[in-house]
Amino acid sequence: MRGVISRFPETYAHLETRALLQAFEAGPRRLRQAIAGLTREELRARPESGVWCIQEVVMHVADSELNGAARIRLVRAQPGSSFFSYDQDVWALAFHYRDASDQELESAIELFEALRVTTLRVFTSAGDADWHATGIHPENGTVTLRNLLELYADHSERHIQQIVTRRGVLGNPLILPPLLEERLY
Repeated sequence: MRGVISRFPETYAHLETRALLQAFEAGPRRLRQAIAGLTREELRARPESGVWCIQEVVMHVADSELNGAARIRLVRAQPGSSFFSYDQDVWALAFHYRDASDQELESAIELFEALRVTTLRVFTSAGDADWHATGIHPENGTVTLRNLLELYADHSERHIQQIVTRRGVLGNPLILPPLLEERLY
């Protein structure tokens, strides 16, 4: 895998690591804020055809975080490792995200919270050289630990904003300004 070129965007290159860590840490609290007060029907409603309902978005965030936590740990412990890929749409169908019970949804949010707490420690204990350690991402090529922080801080923010948008379409609006103004993708 030597010589794999990075295709990672420079969107957040200007941001201090501290700002990204704050957005990363705030993800679980903001996800809970984004879904607060929604009924079961609103969580499962498809306001637009072909897009995930809010519950599917939440379940995806937890499963994506599980993959991200493993990738981040690989870069810290085994730099140069290749990451496996997964198809988020296949996971949503295979794991019946839309049909998850209230308890399963809560467990997914708790998993997201626990992974963020433990992964934040991986980030905050990183030394200067660790931020330049790399892994091979299936879509982005060579990525650094810093890139992974950018990716996962952005990931939760992107999906929180999707939820806010869907709430508005459902007639249950919420004002929750983004912590990161730009999107990686």
